[in-house]
Amino acid sequence: MSSDIQLDPHIEKMDRVSENIVHFLSKQNEEELPFKPTSTKLILLRTLSEKEKCTVNELSARTGLTSGATTLALNRLDREGLIQRIRDSSDRRVVWVKLTECGQALVKNILLRRQEMWGQILKVLTQQEKEIFIQLMDKIHDELKQSTHPPSF
Repeated sequence: MSSDIQLDPHIEKMDRVSENIVHFLSKQNEEELPFKPTSTKLILLRTLSEKEKCTVNELSARTGLTSGATTLALNRLDREGLIQRIRDSSDRRVVWVKLTECGQALVKNILLRRQEMWGQILKVLTQQEKEIFIQLMDKIHDELKQSTHPPSF
């Protein structure tokens, strides 16, 4: 790295720690799940588990994904047998997306495992530290949602 670049040591430390946490979580998911999880797939599966059925447009709006990205991810989930598309009986133009039984079981498994993982990760924190951590994460998330120029790499 060039000697004229000055890095903020706090940001550098946070970057390394977050990389290690993300790597750990990704590795855990890869080893234990029967399919390749992506953040897009997980967001869609979780959203569908919270609502019985959604249209592609509703999923796009709820997840913040473009309709194109949503459709591509849904195609993969459909091929994996995790979702099904159903035409509306009163308006054939409307297509509903819902989880299959296999998809429901997978989401339940993922959510339980994530609870266990986060429980293990956060067990080193006191209750007060957990609450502060969550407040800080919420604050960062809110800023990212509001930002007109999301960070790029």
